[in-house]
Amino acid sequence: MIVAVLGTGRRGRDIAQRCVRAGHEVRLRGTDATDVMDRVDEIRHALNGDVSAGIDGTTGLESAVSGSGIVIDATDGGTDSHREVVAETETMVEDETLIAVSDTSMSVTAVATGLRSPNRAVGLNLVDPPDGAIVEVVIAEQTTAATRDRVTDFVESLDASPVVVRDTPGFAALRLELATIAEAVRMVEDGVAGIRDIDRTFERGDSDRDGPLVRADRHGLETVLTALEDLADRLDERFEPPALLRRKVEDGQRGAVTGEGFYVWEEGTPTAGADPDPDVPTRDSEPEFR
Repeated sequence: MIVAVLGTGRRGRDIAQRCVRAGHEVRLRGTDATDVMDRVDEIRHALNGDVSAGIDGTTGLESAVSGSGIVIDATDGGTDSHREVVAETETMVEDETLIAVSDTSMSVTAVATGLRSPNRAVGLNLVDPPDGAIVEVVIAEQTTAATRDRVTDFVESLDASPVVVRDTPGFAALRLELATIAEAVRMVEDGVAGIRDIDRTFERGDSDRDGPLVRADRHGLETVLTALEDLADRLDERFEPPALLRRKVEDGQRGAVTGEGFYVWEEGTPTAGADPDPDVPTRDSEPEFR
């Protein structure tokens, strides 16, 4: 299948890489020719330097989407921007071409209102990209069962498991991720345990499974704060950001990118908790039994 991926940011590159690895022919579209080809080279390098990998880059929208079976809009921008992109795309593709939006902050239903045939619209979000085993398939109010089935088949062709979710704020994966991170931060605030011990409890001995505080640092604490504020506005106070998270962002401790967040980072690796472990009190003497 020809897969058109619009946008050369992190989401676009991850999606393109996953599709190429699965054997699809990918056209990556961006607005700057040099940037596009740099991203194509980056993806080929990630695929062991295979220059024959089925990916090409272009700055032309029509050359990217013509003849494609699915177009995935991974561009940056708000709802209006995505709506304009998919509306223009629709004029250049066949009636059966699927149109997907990859943006966890967007309502797919709202974006789909820009289409003449909104029944072909769907959301598509990689969880733990580019190699994660789960891909969210977001069902808009306009999405038909036929579209859902075709998109889940496409996700399975990527050697991934489709998780079908309703078009609600944060969908499923992001809501779970942010809820877990927020509770872990509150545990630090409350002195329940040390930073590393909280993460170790989540990891349960699985060295390949990062704890929520490490993940928060990797995401960037400012990004986590913004996402929590957005969900708190659109859902309820369950997602109200913890005061400790706000304080770290205000103090410039924004995670791996700044070298310190909940952990101290050296060369991309967390080395120690940035805050001292709490003093967990114990009895000074054994109780007397009578």
